[in-house]
Amino acid sequence: MPLKLTRSGYERLKKELEQLYQRRIQLIEEVRETGAEGDLSENAGLDAAKRSLGLVEARIKHLEQQLMDAEVIEQDGQPEYVDVGVIVTLEDLENGDLVRYRIAESVEMNLSSPIKTATPNSPLGLALKGKKVGDELVVSLRTKTQQFRVVDISWDGADDENIIAPNEP
Repeated sequence: MPLKLTRSGYERLKKELEQLYQRRIQLIEEVRETGAEGDLSENAGLDAAKRSLGLVEARIKHLEQQLMDAEVIEQDGQPEYVDVGVIVTLEDLENGDLVRYRIAESVEMNLSSPIKTATPNSPLGLALKGKKVGDELVVSLRTKTQQFRVVDISWDGADDENIIAPNEP
């Protein structure tokens, strides 16, 4: 099953991969230099460089596979329903608070964003899939059940200047 990514998420992964390619070149040189320092049996610098190189190689391989399997979501027009690549504004029917969620794969999570992320396979993501403006849903989050109404759907990145700080559900 392809990994659905927004254009910006795809570009972020490509940028990370390019940085890792550069880091790999640096680490290969570091392995060469520390390996030339003499006694290989007690060369902690060489061990550390090899360990770092192994981690970088594993991440490169993982990112290359993700990018190869990725399907970039076309974000044109107004989204009609909730799916990957949208930001959905919900009204908590208990207290009237508005909360916003980005529907995105975990690789696109941005922990510094005021908009929370719900993955497509999370309880909230599954409950929201296919919903339209005006639809209501009930979802179990952590230790409580909440009722929401969909009040707005927009493409992720379409209106970053109008971000509503989410409340804790």
